[in-house]
Amino acid sequence: MNHFTLTAILVSKDAIRFTPAGIPVMHCQLEHSGQAYEVGVARKIQMNVEAITIGPIQKDLERMDLGAEAVFEGFLAPKTLHNQRLVFHITHIQLKN
Repeated sequence: MNHFTLTAILVSKDAIRFTPAGIPVMHCQLEHSGQAYEVGVARKIQMNVEAITIGPIQKDLERMDLGAEAVFEGFLAPKTLHNQRLVFHITHIQLKN
């Protein structure tokens, strides 16, 4: 199963574009700071993640302000067939209060 959940801050978002089929797409950058436990030891994690929304979920991202924190859910996939860098495909956004 390829399921990824990340609590992060929206640090940038690109303009909406549309696929040839008319499906809305929006790229963004997320920033995560926190800690994870590995072999019982806390490890500080700070990272930026390249992400994308495709389809109706794009409207949720469009409404978000930069600096807003949310729980993002989705999956990881290579950017393209020839570029194996991973991109987070967001399928659900839950804003944190």
